[in-house]
Amino acid sequence: MNNKPAHYKEGGRYTADDYADWDIGYWNPYGTGVWRLTDCVVTNAINADGSVAAGDSVIGMAVADADDRPPAKMVDLDPEQQMVSAIWGLLVRLTGTDGRELLRGNYDVASFTDLWWRSWDAGPAFKYTPHTPAFFGASFQSVLSGLTWGDVGGSPFLSTLKAAADSGLLSIKFNVVGYNAGYKCGPGIERHLPNPPDFTTGLLTGTIGLAARNEPRFYTLGRHLQPTQNVMLPKAALNYATAVVDDARKTLTIDLGNSVPFETWRGEMVATPLDVGYLDGAGDFQSLGTVKPCNDWYRTTAGIQGFPLTDEQLTAVASSPVAVTIVDSSGKRAVVGQESADGKVVRADQFVFRMSPGDKVSVSLWATRFGKPLAGTAVSLAFDNPQTDKGDPPTGTPASALTFPTMVPTDGNGVATLVLSAQDPGEPRAADNLDGQVYGVRPSLADATYQDPYDFISVLVWSGYTVPEAPTWEADIQPILVQYANLYPVMLPVLDMGDYDSVCKHLYPLQYAMSLEEGDPNYMPVVRDLSPAKRAAILKWAKNPVRGTPVARPPKPRREPAVSTAAPDPNRLTK
Repeated sequence: MNNKPAHYKEGGRYTADDYADWDIGYWNPYGTGVWRLTDCVVTNAINADGSVAAGDSVIGMAVADADDRPPAKMVDLDPEQQMVSAIWGLLVRLTGTDGRELLRGNYDVASFTDLWWRSWDAGPAFKYTPHTPAFFGASFQSVLSGLTWGDVGGSPFLSTLKAAADSGLLSIKFNVVGYNAGYKCGPGIERHLPNPPDFTTGLLTGTIGLAARNEPRFYTLGRHLQPTQNVMLPKAALNYATAVVDDARKTLTIDLGNSVPFETWRGEMVATPLDVGYLDGAGDFQSLGTVKPCNDWYRTTAGIQGFPLTDEQLTAVASSPVAVTIVDSSGKRAVVGQESADGKVVRADQFVFRMSPGDKVSVSLWATRFGKPLAGTAVSLAFDNPQTDKGDPPTGTPASALTFPTMVPTDGNGVATLVLSAQDPGEPRAADNLDGQVYGVRPSLADATYQDPYDFISVLVWSGYTVPEAPTWEADIQPILVQYANLYPVMLPVLDMGDYDSVCKHLYPLQYAMSLEEGDPNYMPVVRDLSPAKRAAILKWAKNPVRGTPVARPPKPRREPAVSTAAPDPNRLTK
């Protein structure tokens, strides 16, 4: 329900009947945000030389989340920036067939990127029209830190991986698709449909491998290909992709894990062969090899495939755009994805931040040209604020609340450091009961033609707030907490955060959860949208939970369920 700003300014409680209405209940009003790894297994293992570790005991092992603490949570940055949803508090474990834990690591908080329309059609899985998120796919990339290893002596592959992971990190990337968000409903469309089987589950395929401390954590340095079609519409042949050229091994490896579409929801992958190569000086395509997508290929490779290079090809590809082509239905070769002609790319490593007034954060910007560091170049910075959901005022205002230089230079490694400074934005979204303001900042290189709409920095700047000297429930705390009671009915059977007696009854666990580190899976609020200053006020009040004098407030409005004007359907399901 927190997906829509309109729900914040309603201010009233929602009853069971309200959930019947699309504008009120939305698609999963009792959702918890829990993120779990279920039934995930190792399907393949690749040695350092590129060979398959056939027969190694690591194949078939389970990849799981925590078994000794609460599950991770996935939440948006803000109702007006939902395109950088992040996973918080995820622990990744590798366990043997006997249940013994061989590896565990903490997943550094990371947001998804490169969302696109990946499943072309609903297929036979849905009797009714699926909710739109079912069609989309995206990718997450991060690192596992705080590694602990069990007895890996029975797996030569894991023994080698452990010895090589001297940075104390492992890289992890996974692609998500086939999410089950239930049936689409709304005015004139069927409501009260029962949730389909596997509601709120999806499919995940990815990789875990080595990570170096002198490289980005949240994306791969390499050759970045952009699609030639609009990937937010169905039937796009390819999404964004990354390739890496290894000069020493004379190979080009391309990651198509979030790039190849599916014919239908959780169905077969589009099997059109993809030719991988480069565009020579005349603009002609020179093939390096062919990828033949299919579900078995994807399951055992996560969409990653390598191609050997001759000395001549290695020289040519060093300064030529990498490209992917298909032969279309007319028999003509068509480019469906390619590097820009100049090969220039700049991107922030960490690209999502929450800031209070007075905060400063440093952002690492990595600039490359044909995959190599672009040293001594200027990176320009400008606002590129996210689109709003009927926001008034729009996001990004006032601009004075987030300041940054308009240009920063890269060093010898192609890295530039950007400092963002936050000031008090006031309460520009007070009418919507939304704290602070959302901003977007896009880095760019002069004359570069590569464009990825997701390659910008998202920032939530909280409104300034002074912790009261002697906070009371009525005047200070209830206005903060009641919104959580309104928006998250999943809590109501246990804790009504808008009710003084209920909060006092659960005061100790509330204090405990709100005192945890933000990355802890038990942290409250789960959605991480409460400013540190307001959290401090709640914790201060909890030490002396004074009720205070009731404050006169306007009556809470109630929105009546929308009435459909569509003709009644004789086959309509009812509660």
